[in-house]
Amino acid sequence: MRLFTLTFGALLSALLAGCQQPTTLCEQASHQIGQVQGSADISSLLSQQVSVQGVVLGHVYLDSPTPGLMLQSVQADADPTTAEGIFVVVQEPEKYQKGQVLLVKGIVAEVDQLTSLIDAEVLSQCGQQEMQPLALQLPLTAPLSWEALEGMWISIPQPLVVADTFQLGRYGEILLANERLMVPTQVVAPGPAAQQLAEQHTRQAILLDDGAWRQNPDPLPYPNTGLSAQSTLRVGDEVLNVAGIVHQDERGYRLLPTQQPRFNVSNPRPAAPTAALSSELRIASYNVLNFFTGQGQEPAFPTRRGARSPEELARQQAKLVSALLALDADVIGLLELENNGYDTGSAIATLLAAVNQQAAEPYNMVITTDKPGSDAIKVGMFYRSNRVVPIGDTALQTAAPFTRLHRAPIAQSFRHIASETEFTLAVNHFKSKGSCPRTGSADYELQKDQGDGQACWNAARVTAATALQQWLQTYPTGITSPHQVIVGDFNAYRMEDPIRFFETHGWTYLSEGNAASYSFVFRGQSGSLDHMLASPSLAEKLHHFAHWPINADEPVLLDYSLRFKPASQRQQLYDTNPYRSSDHDPIIATFRF
Repeated sequence: MRLFTLTFGALLSALLAGCQQPTTLCEQASHQIGQVQGSADISSLLSQQVSVQGVVLGHVYLDSPTPGLMLQSVQADADPTTAEGIFVVVQEPEKYQKGQVLLVKGIVAEVDQLTSLIDAEVLSQCGQQEMQPLALQLPLTAPLSWEALEGMWISIPQPLVVADTFQLGRYGEILLANERLMVPTQVVAPGPAAQQLAEQHTRQAILLDDGAWRQNPDPLPYPNTGLSAQSTLRVGDEVLNVAGIVHQDERGYRLLPTQQPRFNVSNPRPAAPTAALSSELRIASYNVLNFFTGQGQEPAFPTRRGARSPEELARQQAKLVSALLALDADVIGLLELENNGYDTGSAIATLLAAVNQQAAEPYNMVITTDKPGSDAIKVGMFYRSNRVVPIGDTALQTAAPFTRLHRAPIAQSFRHIASETEFTLAVNHFKSKGSCPRTGSADYELQKDQGDGQACWNAARVTAATALQQWLQTYPTGITSPHQVIVGDFNAYRMEDPIRFFETHGWTYLSEGNAASYSFVFRGQSGSLDHMLASPSLAEKLHHFAHWPINADEPVLLDYSLRFKPASQRQQLYDTNPYRSSDHDPIIATFRF
C-alpha cells in the first residue's frame, strides 16, 4: 500500500505540474492546499487564517450568492488522501482567469461541506501555469475517494453511462457511472453484502453539473443533441469526453464540466410488446402514478396527488391510455388510482372510458362492493370480457394489517375463454420505504431503517405479505382453482424479506431470468419494486415474462406535468406516446395452456 501511495503521489505531482513552472514565483504561503484540506472530511484548520498558492482552474457558480474560484496546487504532496484543490470565496472572481497562479489569504471554512477559504483576499498574482486534468477510471480505487479529489480538475477517459436524469430539468445535472447501478437488495441479500455494494456505488458514480446555479435551465444542458419528446436521454445511454472540477455541496459530489460531453444512444426506446395470440392469457400490472380526477373534492384541482389542472389531467390520461392499450393484456392490475369510487368521474371509470374510446376489444372494470380502504389511493383491475369472464365473488381485504399503511388488496377469479382455464388474480400495493416512523412512536424500533438495505417499514411489509398469503389460502373469491397469481407494487426489491417470504411459501417468482431486471430507478439505482408471482401450476404455463422499460429510464421531464417547465418546453417535451407515462415500468406475463 505504501508503494502504491508513493507511486500515485509522484504521478499526481507530475500531472499537476504541467509543462512548465510558474513564470513568477509567489512569496511563501503559510500552508499547502493539501495541508488545509487534510485527509478527513472536515479541515483540521477550521476557522484559522491561512495563505495558499494555487492555479486558477475556473470560476464556480458566478450566478450564485457565493461565487468564487477553484484553485489547485502547482505541485501535489505525496499523500493521495489529501485533495489538491480548494474553493476560494473572493470578491470579483471574474477578474481572474484560468491558468493564473495566485497567492490567496482567507479563513478556512466548510461551505456546504466543501472545504473553502472565505473572506479571501488575493495577495499576489504570480504568473501563469499550464495544467492538465488528472485522468481517472471509475470505480475509484482505494485510497482515492471523491473527498480526496475535492476541488481538483479530473478527466474520465472511459465510456460512462447515464445512471439518473431526475434532476436534469430542475438543476441541469445528471448522474454518471461506469455501469448501470443496481439497488443492492435487488441483486444481493440484505445486510453486509448489500452494505458493501452500496459503498462500492459511491466510488462508481459522480453527478455531472451544468456549471450554473440557476434552476429550470432553458435550454437544457444535456444531451448535446437536444432533449425532446421524440429525442430522449435514457438511463443506460453512453457518455464520452467527461472532464470537470470536483465540487461538493449539500447535494453531494459533482463535476463542474470543463468541456462538453458527448452522448450516444446505447439504450434505445423499446418497441411495444408483440400482440398476444387469442389462445394466450396475458396478465399485466401497471402503477399509473397517482391518476387523480379530483371527483368528490371542491374544487377538483389541484388534485391531492396527481394532476394540478384539467390540462395536466388530459396530458396524463393520454399517455396512460397509449401505454395501457399497447400492453394488449387480458387482465391489468392497476395501482395508484385515486380512491374516489367507481361512478362516472371517478379515477378508475375515467381511465376505463378513455381506454375504451380507442380499444379494439373493450375492457370492463372490477367493482368492489365496499370502499377499498381509507387511503387516498387504491388498486384496481381492468379485464377484456371477450377474453376472460369473471367468476365467483370479488374479494376485498380491509382487515388488519390493511387498515393502515398498505392499500387494501382485491382478488378476482376469471375463466379464460379460449382454454376454459380458471385462475385468481390478486392486486396489491404495500407500504413504501419512505415516510419513516417518528422517533418515540410505539413501533419505531421495529419499523425504522435497520441499515440492512431494506429501508423503513420492512417489518410492516413482511406482515402484509404474511396476511396476504393467509387470505389467499382461504380462496376468498369462492373459486378453488390452483392457478393463482399475485401482482403489484410491493415496495420491496427482489432479494428483500417480503419477496423471499412468498417464495418460501410456495410461490414461483416470475422473471426474465435476469437478476438485474428493474422497473424503477431511484437516486441513480435500478431495481424492481413491481413483481408477479404465481402458484406452481400456473407458473408451469408461463410462455413469456417481461418488464416493458418505457418509464424508469426516461427523464421525468417528459411526463405530463407542467410544473417547473418554461413555456418553450411544455410542448417540446410532451407527446401522447407511452414513454414516461408513469415512474414505474409495467410488467407483463403471457401464459399458454
